Amino acid sequence: MAFELSRTETGTSAARRLVRQQMQNALEALCGRGVSDAAVHSARKDLKKGRAVLRLLRDALTPGIYVRANAALRDAARPLSGPRDSTVLLDQLDELVECYGAGARALPLEKLRRTLRAERTRARRALNGPVTLRRSVQSLRELHERSARWRISDHGWSVLGKGLQRVYTHAREGMATARGKRSAENLHEWRKQMKYLWHQLQVLQPLWPGQIGELADEAHRLADYLGDDHDLAVLRAKVVERRELFPDPGSRGALLALIDRRRTELQDKAFVLGERLLQEKPRAFAARFGRYWREWHHRER
Repeated sequence: MAFELSRTETGTSAARRLVRQQMQNALEALCGRGVSDAAVHSARKDLKKGRAVLRLLRDALTPGIYVRANAALRDAARPLSGPRDSTVLLDQLDELVECYGAGARALPLEKLRRTLRAERTRARRALNGPVTLRRSVQSLRELHERSARWRISDHGWSVLGKGLQRVYTHAREGMATARGKRSAENLHEWRKQMKYLWHQLQVLQPLWPGQIGELADEAHRLADYLGDDHDLAVLRAKVVERRELFPDPGSRGALLALIDRRRTELQDKAFVLGERLLQEKPRAFAARFGRYWREWHHRER
């Protein structure tokens, strides 16, 4: 079934199905021989979706079950980030050069590129080692089995609405904190909450496809701005740390200036979009979706 609600299920049943579906998708991606970069990327996305929907289900679970499930999904995804991070840094470097033209293309970046390629190769080998991937797979299998026995009762918006409001609140708080101090940590935390909100909106899209679909697209775009900013922040830290990869301080400083310029552009876009997307008060936002929920079920009847 699609990554969305169904009228044939209660809200909590649908949410549990979706969490388990994302775990199953990740397991299928990770259980092949010689796991590819594409499979790892797919599994990471599935686990992020699973954590977003788990937050919709949170009020139907005991605190202990929720905390353990969230930690298991997080820990299973963590080893998968290595190959992706190195690949993304290479992509960000190429996009930066393409964005700023001839001056950027003239910078001596081959040593940096070779280092990033070598790190990607090491990360791939580590992931496909005998222990790393096996731990993630085993943890997911155990959680998938336990989740079939979660006692969630039959609830609808009384549970899902609280989960949506909580994530929306965290997204607003994340934006306010990042506006006060544009640190990499604050911006990254805001990004995580926006990705949770985006995936929750995808799940809720059947309530009003056009309206909620547009909101989901905007949340996705905002998360992408912040994601590119985070990747550039990681690239910047590497450039600062690895002075020996540049023939002179001038070329290194020029690259850092381009990274900072691009990050400012991305952050400014994110704040403009965030001010529009997150302007409602959390209670009003959740109440509006509650009306969509009731109208959706009324139309069916």
